[in-house]
Amino acid sequence: MQIEHLTSFPTQRRFPQPLLLLHGAWHGAWAWEAAMPDLAARGFEVHAISLPGHGNSPAPPQHRYATVLNYARVLRSAIAEVGGNPIVVGHSSGGYVTQLLMTGAVGPRPPLSGAVLLCSSPVAINAYFIDRGMRGVPMVDIRALLRREPEVVRQAFFRPEISPTELERHRVRLVAEPPLVSMSSMLLRPRPAHNRTPVLVIAAERDTIFDLECQQETASIYDAELVVVPEATHDIMLDPAWPAAASAIVRFAAQQVV
Repeated sequence: MQIEHLTSFPTQRRFPQPLLLLHGAWHGAWAWEAAMPDLAARGFEVHAISLPGHGNSPAPPQHRYATVLNYARVLRSAIAEVGGNPIVVGHSSGGYVTQLLMTGAVGPRPPLSGAVLLCSSPVAINAYFIDRGMRGVPMVDIRALLRREPEVVRQAFFRPEISPTELERHRVRLVAEPPLVSMSSMLLRPRPAHNRTPVLVIAAERDTIFDLECQQETASIYDAELVVVPEATHDIMLDPAWPAAASAIVRFAAQQVV
């Protein structure tokens, strides 16, 4: 199956491990359009893929029946194609798919130099949303998000001051997930006790999807460093505060060089 695979090469490579960037739900490789050249300028070979039915990756037959296992297989194939024991940077639900692979929850653990969980889904996403509901924490209106209503897209992913032009440019590229992807994500959990991959957790201070408390718990579960980016929102790779996240990735990668 052919999927969109974008690559940015550095002028002067500083790190032996490539970066493999995996977008979250609704998004595609386009979400890394600013982050890829920035990371390449910092010395990385950078790869980004679009999962099937996202970005410029076509939806295969029966895509409406896809589950998170399909996404995990695509990521596993991309890791093998990139080679070089990459560092996977998984955003939002892309972080959840990354956790499934690195903890061996969906087969043998692939060879990774590290994993960066960027505004990532938690280990137990169903418990997270149930807890938020019980605590009365305001949540994004999923039905309005399915309709891609501009103000809800803004609330979910971006800063209030994002320009209408920029908001619309990103909004029209969003795609809904097959229903079984969400359902299977509620049932299948990573196995943190089996993890052997170094982990960095990066949180956005103003994330309305996966809040700071959630990211603190994820970092604790993996015994990982937590970097909180002030003022940033869920789509941190498209946020003005992205350079702070990129700097944290650079520091993490430098620690993994043998």
